Amino acid sequence: MKTSPKLFGALAGAATLALVAGCSSASDSTESSPSSESASVDFTYALVTPGAAGDGSFIDSAITGATLAEAELGVSGAVVEAESVSQQESVLRSTVATQPDIIIAPGLDPESLLAVAAENPDQLFGVPSDIYVGELPDNVQAYSINMQDASYLGGYAAGSLTETGQVGAVLGIDNPGLNQFYYGYKQGVLDACPECEVTPTYLNGEFGDPAVGQEAALGLFQGGADIVFAVAGLSGQGVFKAAEDTGNYAIGVDLNQDGDAPGTVIASVMKRVDVTTYALIESALNDQFTSGFVQAGIDDGFSGLSWLAGSTTFADNGPEALASQVPALTDEITALQEQIVSGEILVCDALNDASSESCVELGLAG
Repeated sequence: MKTSPKLFGALAGAATLALVAGCSSASDSTESSPSSESASVDFTYALVTPGAAGDGSFIDSAITGATLAEAELGVSGAVVEAESVSQQESVLRSTVATQPDIIIAPGLDPESLLAVAAENPDQLFGVPSDIYVGELPDNVQAYSINMQDASYLGGYAAGSLTETGQVGAVLGIDNPGLNQFYYGYKQGVLDACPECEVTPTYLNGEFGDPAVGQEAALGLFQGGADIVFAVAGLSGQGVFKAAEDTGNYAIGVDLNQDGDAPGTVIASVMKRVDVTTYALIESALNDQFTSGFVQAGIDDGFSGLSWLAGSTTFADNGPEALASQVPALTDEITALQEQIVSGEILVCDALNDASSESCVELGLAG
């Protein structure tokens, strides 16, 4: 099932401000039961995360959306951490017992989530970003945020600014979802710099260890790369550290991470899990929850490059030789985004259409 995503222009602006201001835990609470005592409406949510807050990326983005929903919609809720896959099913069951109006479940094990959802058909579940299953039960709605287009723009920035002709990517795991980022990025790099080399490194599922990300990035920098795309959750912070220590650069992901290492993070490929989290809460609050998959992407405002959302961190803090190129390059990337939305540029989608011509040209076997 595909439904048209409801796009909140005001929300996107508010969420961007929230990202600039930084993340805080919803209701300043973790591992606690939702409560409606301080809410202006009788509606509660629970946000069950696959790890602790503070990753500066995917989890924090979901928390930002929930926090904004509390502020704007008057709902209340709690963040509940399930720090390992083995814990997720039991954490979901205990969360169901608290009877929130909706459980938001970003990045959880699909089998665990669907098992609990099937056993509790009256409990609504929302997945703000990607669940790799063929179909969903009637009480689950999931957003699929297509990231190849925004990643292309990040790759184009990297390919335009590289001084060595070699760029890399550190990815948390080798799977179609993260390869959607990688191959979109690779295509953008090569469109900007056809002679460039693009090298990926995968972390075998280590999303929560900056030291692992740092080691992987150092290997790429030592091999000649000067820009590395970090698609690895908290481990991506290690990529930023490696870039700072070696005088190189990085591309951030999910949240606007430009300020995490000013002058080192060139731009961020933003996956607006904050917006989809808010949308799920709002739809349930307004009795507009619809089961099934919702496809969303750059043309809906659910993904994009930080520069096009107004970030000037690298232009203000980067070395003059590169920072001076940002204004003109931003104009160029704006035009590229328009060509993507119009269909003039077709970006490889390694998740949904790996056998497409654009993917095959990048060396991806369908």
